[in-house]
Amino acid sequence: MKTREELVKRALQEIKVVAAGQTPSAEDAKTVDDEIVPVLSDLSKRNVYPFGDPDQIEDDAFVHLAIILGNSVAGSFGQPYDDGLRLMAESRLRQLYREQLSGQPVVVDYF
Repeated sequence: MKTREELVKRALQEIKVVAAGQTPSAEDAKTVDDEIVPVLSDLSKRNVYPFGDPDQIEDDAFVHLAIILGNSVAGSFGQPYDDGLRLMAESRLRQLYREQLSGQPVVVDYF
């Protein structure tokens, strides 16, 4: 599991605001952090990614969420928005969470 702080840092790395190993400024981190809940909520409403605890990000989803989050704040940092990149990351999240988001009941095997 990854934390919200790690997600913020990775999103800033994705848009080249900070390099790997660097610590983002408090202002930059707040700009990204303020977008986490709206972005995750949007992804959940569109059945892309099940919104849960933003302080417990699954490892499989981490990079894809960082790409989407970074892309959503790119304009605030003078970086271009890349809709193709967003769509690719959303597609990958849908593949990872297809069963959870299908709307179908989960079949449970009892032992």
